[in-house]
Amino acid sequence: MEEKFCGVWGQMREEFLKMHKPELYNSLIEKGELENYLKGYQTAYSSRAEKMARELSAERGINDELYQEDSLEWILELEKIQEEVKAKLAEEICK
Repeated sequence: MEEKFCGVWGQMREEFLKMHKPELYNSLIEKGELENYLKGYQTAYSSRAEKMARELSAERGINDELYQEDSLEWILELEKIQEEVKAKLAEEICK
């Protein structure tokens, strides 16, 4: 069976299903629905991640002005936000 790339969020959900919900995972495979199921997670959570990152950046003043003043700080702050978003969404995906 050829493996399809379904993005970070889809892969995260797939790993969760394999480990904690094997009946559902196998059922999705048998029905030929796994790829679409995972793509749905990827689409939904990509949008949520972008929105959360934008909101957190705005709340914390991570903007073009900061970039002009201290680009290294801007990069570090964006990386922190990305990790925070990933952790929050991973909790939801792995339920």
